Amino acid sequence: MTSFGYARVSTREQNLDTQIEQLKTRKCDVIIEEKMTGATFKRPELERLLETAQDGDTIVVTRVDRLGRNTQQLLELVNELQKRNITLFVIELGMEVTHRNGKMFLTILSALAENERELLAEKRNAGLENAKRKGIKLGRKGKAKGQVELAIEIWKQGDKTIKEIEESTGVGKSILYREIKKRDLKREV
Repeated sequence: MTSFGYARVSTREQNLDTQIEQLKTRKCDVIIEEKMTGATFKRPELERLLETAQDGDTIVVTRVDRLGRNTQQLLELVNELQKRNITLFVIELGMEVTHRNGKMFLTILSALAENERELLAEKRNAGLENAKRKGIKLGRKGKAKGQVELAIEIWKQGDKTIKEIEESTGVGKSILYREIKKRDLKREV
């Protein structure tokens, strides 16, 4: 019987260290690491783990949301593990969730977490709509008009590369190329 630890973060920039330490404390034989969003159920390392795990093995996660963010998908996973006699232990809950009471508790927690995500998304979208109605400009702040004009003038003279112009004016090459195309400009070579 093998104990598999599964650690997942949503982006490559996030750190798995805390989860890995918790899994080591639980004395997992193998620790699987994944950097993939929970919103999608396509997680290659989790799929590989599910193919590898056998009757009598245990899968340990730090929190329920490491396995997914959708209640239905999570319950399908728990049902699959139950059928295969694989135990799922959630450190945060301090319990196995593949037996009846654990499964009920997991269902409630998962549904609450899913509801919380939906509420946050609704609030975020309402805030964005409100900002648009008020005329608040969203997105990255644009470059100062003068800097863009300076970059265009330097480019038109023809003696500097785009990279040199980018470094001296702070105007990115994508902005510069977009302005050149929009204005249908030619270099004065």
